[in-house]
Amino acid sequence: MHHGGCAGNIAYSLKMLDVNPLLYGVVGMDFADYEKWLKKNKISTRHIGKARHDFTATAYVLTDDKENQITFFAPGGMESEEDEIPLTEVDFLDIELAILSPDVCKRTVKIAHKLKEAQIPYIFDPGQMTPAFELQDLKFLLKNAFGFIANHYETELLCKRLNLNIEDIVNTVHIFVETRGEKGSILRKGSQEHHIPIAKPSEIVDPTGCGDAFRAGFLSGLMKGYDHVKSCKVGALLSSFVIENSGTQSHKFKMKEFAKRFEENFGESL
Repeated sequence: MHHGGCAGNIAYSLKMLDVNPLLYGVVGMDFADYEKWLKKNKISTRHIGKARHDFTATAYVLTDDKENQITFFAPGGMESEEDEIPLTEVDFLDIELAILSPDVCKRTVKIAHKLKEAQIPYIFDPGQMTPAFELQDLKFLLKNAFGFIANHYETELLCKRLNLNIEDIVNTVHIFVETRGEKGSILRKGSQEHHIPIAKPSEIVDPTGCGDAFRAGFLSGLMKGYDHVKSCKVGALLSSFVIENSGTQSHKFKMKEFAKRFEENFGESL
């Protein structure tokens, strides 16, 4: 058993890259141990609601020797609306960029509206939730997003649901990143398309959480003023640390080590 969840995984890696994340969502009444872990890693939990009558969401991920995965998911307390922490204007004062990763559809749409009102750009990361959204909500989330990030399968699923093609997505958002596992990632921006290679891990233990790590690295790059290509490379490098460990929040490194591996893989300094 490992601590996890898209938001928690992204926040953990952001903190390792010296970016202060703000988590938002609802957990369950069994959150105490995970909360201690987050606080130990200096990640704020003040905007995390706690469901009083349910357990924290749990995922069971099965991975074969070819890195194909099947996930079994029990949402638990994340479906609670009455236990959400209300967001106020003050909560948005220090937010520069947000990412809407998989959560309850209704909450995702609600937060997107608030971010739009506060004029805070967000990256839409629907993940496995793409089939669950109402079409009008899916259109709203994509239309108002600064960026869109998904793997190849999720991208195809979104296109199918909204009757779009890749060019339509490119013309809707400012930046579009499609991750492709061992094939790296593709950054699309206007008429430009950049293929980002993977960063080589020292060993492959478990690919679970690599996508979240990529997102954290990409976000940290944007926050630090890197261009979009370099930000994707930071994401790719961070993924290489995750795949070397079992668990989505088990990786550790010093920034000096991170910078050295970045230069070794991409031939440029961090």
